[in-house]
Amino acid sequence: MSDLTRGRTGRMLRGGGFSLLVSLPRNDPEMARAALDAGADGLKVHIGLEHFASGLRTGSLEEEQEALREICALGAPVGIVPGIGEGQAGREEMLRLAEIGMDFFDLYATDMPAWMLRMDDCPLSVMVAFSATCRPWGLVEHVAVRSRPEMIEVSIMPHEAYGTALTAADISEYAEIAARASQPVVVPTQKAVRPEEVAALRDSGVAALLIGAVVTGTETESMAEATAQFRAAIEATRPQRRRRH
Repeated sequence: MSDLTRGRTGRMLRGGGFSLLVSLPRNDPEMARAALDAGADGLKVHIGLEHFASGLRTGSLEEEQEALREICALGAPVGIVPGIGEGQAGREEMLRLAEIGMDFFDLYATDMPAWMLRMDDCPLSVMVAFSATCRPWGLVEHVAVRSRPEMIEVSIMPHEAYGTALTAADISEYAEIAARASQPVVVPTQKAVRPEEVAALRDSGVAALLIGAVVTGTETESMAEATAQFRAAIEATRPQRRRRH
């Protein structure tokens, strides 16, 4: 699998550290810049859907493409949720997303058309999201390597649990998935994760935290503040090098 890792995000997540990604509530280049200035390693954006956690709607690729191009031009790796249902990107639009500068796309397995698993003419990496009702182990363990997603997002909380406290049971579930998967695992803030819980998340073996509206809010100032807090928490958990005597 590692020899087929083609995206910047996948390489970063396999690098052995712990990364901080920010899911933007809207495709706003200034908000994206604020997130990166506050310490984000990468970003996630959306088109063609209404986001459950934020309650905000994002437009079609035609409506959003200039803002997306500006966000990618900031230089950090950017992934995208390419719409769901009628608003979902087709093959030509996926190629346009790659041309704009997107690094990966991310969908629940139940929302991802099978053809998206292997687009040999498209450089976008694939992130598959596990859900509360579907944990597609076949995709990440048994499908032939060229059709396996490179990364896993563990969006496993039911909607009624959004915004509730992170528990030890949640850490256990994340740890089980990370231990079983060969792909790097990303935890989104479906729950109200606190900066002081970063250490436990890191100890679970996941590769990254993806903070979004539940903890960042939907305004630039609150998003930047939350990003800075989580960046500081991650830095505080970095393994300390032993001094040579």
